[in-house]
Amino acid sequence: MAMILDAFVYKFAQLLVELAKEEVDMLLGVPGEIKKLQNKLRKISKVLADAERKRINDEAINDWLKELKDFMYDADDILDLCRIEADKCSEVSSSTSSVCSPFPLLSCFRKPLLSHEIGSKIRELNLKLEQISRGRSEFNLQNSSPDKQKVTSQNSRKTSPVGEIDIVGSEIEEHTQSLVDLLIKDDTRGNNLVFAIVGAGGIGKTTLAKRIYNDQRIQEEFSKKRWVCVSQEFDEVKLLKDILDGDKNDCAGDQSKSSLEPKVETSLWGKKLFLVLDDVWTAKVWCDLLCNTLKSCAAGSRILVTTRNEQITKQMRAVNTHQVHKLSLKDSWLLLCKKVVLIGEEGEIQHLKDIGMEMVKKCDGLPLAIKAVAGVLCTKERTRRAWSGVLESTAWSTSGLPEEVKGALYLSYKDLPSYLKQCFIYCSLFPENHQIWMDTITKLWIAEGFVKAEGSSTMEEIAEDYYKELIMRNLLQPHAPYICQMHDLLQSLARYLARDESSVVCKVDEVGSSNGPMKLRRVFVSNVHEVGTSGPTTAITDVLVKKDTLRTLMWNMMPMSETQMDVIFHKLSRLRVLDMSHSRIRSLPDSLGNLIHLRYLNISFTQISMIPETIGNVIRNLQFLEIQGCQHLSRLPNCIVKLHNLRSLRLNFTKVVGMPVGLGRLQDLHTLWELNLPSNRAEGWCTIEELRSLSCLTDLSIGRLECVSSSSEARAAELRNKSKLSSLELHCTPVLHPSEEKMKRIEEVFEELHPPPSLEQLQIDNYFGREFPKWMAETSSSSSILFPNLRQLVLNGYRYCERFPPWGLLPNLQYLFIRHADSVMDVGPEFLVGTSSTSSDGGRAAVDTSKYAFPRLETLMFRHMSNWQEWHWEKGTEAMPCLKDLYLDNCPKLMSLPEGLLLHATSLTKLEISFADSLTTIENLLSLKELHVKYNPNLEKISNLPALTTLAVNNCPKLKVVENLRYLKRMKLIDYAMKSLPSYLLKGVHTPHLEELEIWCSMELIRNICESDSREWQIIQGIQQVHVYSQDELVHALYNKSPFSFTTNLNTTTTTSSSKMPSSSSGTAL
Repeated sequence: MAMILDAFVYKFAQLLVELAKEEVDMLLGVPGEIKKLQNKLRKISKVLADAERKRINDEAINDWLKELKDFMYDADDILDLCRIEADKCSEVSSSTSSVCSPFPLLSCFRKPLLSHEIGSKIRELNLKLEQISRGRSEFNLQNSSPDKQKVTSQNSRKTSPVGEIDIVGSEIEEHTQSLVDLLIKDDTRGNNLVFAIVGAGGIGKTTLAKRIYNDQRIQEEFSKKRWVCVSQEFDEVKLLKDILDGDKNDCAGDQSKSSLEPKVETSLWGKKLFLVLDDVWTAKVWCDLLCNTLKSCAAGSRILVTTRNEQITKQMRAVNTHQVHKLSLKDSWLLLCKKVVLIGEEGEIQHLKDIGMEMVKKCDGLPLAIKAVAGVLCTKERTRRAWSGVLESTAWSTSGLPEEVKGALYLSYKDLPSYLKQCFIYCSLFPENHQIWMDTITKLWIAEGFVKAEGSSTMEEIAEDYYKELIMRNLLQPHAPYICQMHDLLQSLARYLARDESSVVCKVDEVGSSNGPMKLRRVFVSNVHEVGTSGPTTAITDVLVKKDTLRTLMWNMMPMSETQMDVIFHKLSRLRVLDMSHSRIRSLPDSLGNLIHLRYLNISFTQISMIPETIGNVIRNLQFLEIQGCQHLSRLPNCIVKLHNLRSLRLNFTKVVGMPVGLGRLQDLHTLWELNLPSNRAEGWCTIEELRSLSCLTDLSIGRLECVSSSSEARAAELRNKSKLSSLELHCTPVLHPSEEKMKRIEEVFEELHPPPSLEQLQIDNYFGREFPKWMAETSSSSSILFPNLRQLVLNGYRYCERFPPWGLLPNLQYLFIRHADSVMDVGPEFLVGTSSTSSDGGRAAVDTSKYAFPRLETLMFRHMSNWQEWHWEKGTEAMPCLKDLYLDNCPKLMSLPEGLLLHATSLTKLEISFADSLTTIENLLSLKELHVKYNPNLEKISNLPALTTLAVNNCPKLKVVENLRYLKRMKLIDYAMKSLPSYLLKGVHTPHLEELEIWCSMELIRNICESDSREWQIIQGIQQVHVYSQDELVHALYNKSPFSFTTNLNTTTTTSSSKMPSSSSGTAL
């Protein structure tokens, strides 16, 4: 149940305590009723834990809990109505009196009609709860103490939001390499050969497939790679769109298989495709849908399927089937250790190995089950008593559950505190394999009332902790930074527990299928289509409007008329969450104001051009308003400033300029993205000064800063005092030729936009002053740091500043991106450590300038530096010890890399240089492993890169010397005018060590490579693998040294004789 009752009862009881203190029931004319509610809830709360345990096997208890839950939802709506009315009354009274009520709800209860209505509802609630309370006596439920577990035990394994793929043992690496060998091997049996990975659910099929997909050889072998999650009830249209994976706008309107199939066929025509079909449940996805569509792919294309059913692989005519076996007991224990403790700390739990081995035996060698148990153990003390408690839990043997989620998976859920249980089950709302963004799911949890602020932490911070704990417990799987997914077995568990309360609708007939007593509360509708029907959305909305208990409606990628919305907004007045992002809607009706309980509204990336005034006049509880990417929207309603509970307002990628006067009243705002300042002050717009009172801001973006009239106006915003601000973007509109007056004013304005020390990310675009603000130019003094927490700095369009500040003194900077600094001619030592020091400003973190400059910088990017000529970094200046990636793009006058970089950037592994017209030499980078050079017309020499394994050269015509690259394994050459192979392949590159060579060149060179007596063949024949392609990819030559093979389609595209070509043991005879 998404609303875990003990969590909700506790929250409701707390509010009743406040109401009882204020004797609200006397004001409502129902004396004693609130006290009765308190007492009944207190008694019921004591048996909830036992009832939750027994509901799985006892249908009567399950029905009783459903009835109680329905009561709690009704009660929540009544109290929410009280809050809404109190807010209205408080707003009126604050305008007429300076004295505030100590309990705002009291003010609204003094209205006779309203108090009578609410009093009657409370009496009805009491009568209903009395009936429910009597029912519990039939079930012999046992009392238990309330759930007091805190988020993330202090002994928990430390974890990152992005986890590594969990690998134990050597077999998976062997299996990966052997399968990659098979996938890239020449095979004459057909164009699109199917390979399969088969095994039980949770056994690691997807893990193995990911290893194969990310293998370097796969990445280089196939020109097109696609990963598609199929799932049990796959949607043909969505699957084809996922394979197309092009411009989303190109296929957004396509809702039929017939319109998408030709687009997929055209987009992949002649391309060598590697397609992973993950989690296949029926051969129809291949036999009936994709087999014919993908026939246009180039020879050598491969399909890799993961499935639980070997019979499916036979129906798909797989040429190779790999069985994934269960882990051994030894590897099971190693995986458990890896997930419970950090590497190197395994000894801390060796005394618990006997208990741990008993647990992994119960997991039957399934990695998913082992990780689920590890997630439970992460929260326990490392004592025999604590581990034995997990081993002896009744959850292992709970019956009545679907077979696939018994044991370890249910144990992992049962161990959750109630506040995490409801967050976990809420994730069942999303379709299988859906990518869940942390920023989105945490807002939804808050909107549903699952998160309560504690101490000085904000609800957003607490919700983020919930998210991280679910990842740490292995109940959510990290997919990318700040993105997660749910394993299909865990999603099956969550959906089973949610029962009919949540529904995912991908077909018209899937909505409203519930026949049980539970009322539908949450619906996700996406990509619904039905060939042959004129309006599937009409059928859905007709059913939805009958589900008047809905609290969450997510309507994505679907059209909806204003008339349909009007009906929904009138009927579904209990909604807390409404997400219509990416939907084809053009306007919102005034009836939006009927959604008085709404907390979360997302209309991002729609064609909406106007938001009705009712949003602020009626929807007083709104916390999150997402309007990103609404490019037809240019103005917000004036009533937006009445949304006193608003926590997040996102306006980026819209045409909205200006906010109505009164922005400063939104004092709960944590995110304001992006505030575009108006140039016209006569139309009732707010100024930047209104930011002064927004002390809760954590994320802020301000645009059109050239419209700020004076430095005093900027100073009044008091950015420096916003102690919680972590992310800040400051934008100006690009100005081609600013006057001296404007340049001086923007310098003064920016001087007053001094960020606080809490800042972690800073981006500044199109600043047109000549001098950097002092708070940037004096990043630190000899004894203090202004921005000790800054991790990311992005500077774009600094066209008039001639020198950089000493950013090297920022102690925690990890990412630095500089673009269009057009006036910078040389980067000197001041960039690293500064040229002077000033006295301490007090209260800042200490800095020792004798240590490395840029001590934690990992990524450095310079782009479009049109006048940069020299980079001075003397060998005596130690800096950038952690630098891994360096990008130099469009720096046409830069003549050389600095000596200090060669000596001190000892962690540098990747270097990309493009359009560096004056650069002639790249050498002596001892740690470099990957080098990409592109369109560097005067580059002559690449030398002494002893660790280099990968080299890509794209249109560097003067490159003649490539030497001392003793570990080079992979090389790529691109030059479509190239008629012969460069001489350094014979002289400088030690070809016996070179494993892979990829060439994109002229037709003339391809012909020469295909002749056995040519110079080109003499050069490449010693290389293990050579792939050659024409510019349009229509012609190719593929060579493998051992075992020998040489294939080409040159004969089919030209009239060239093949008599001089070497013969091949497979493929076309050459």
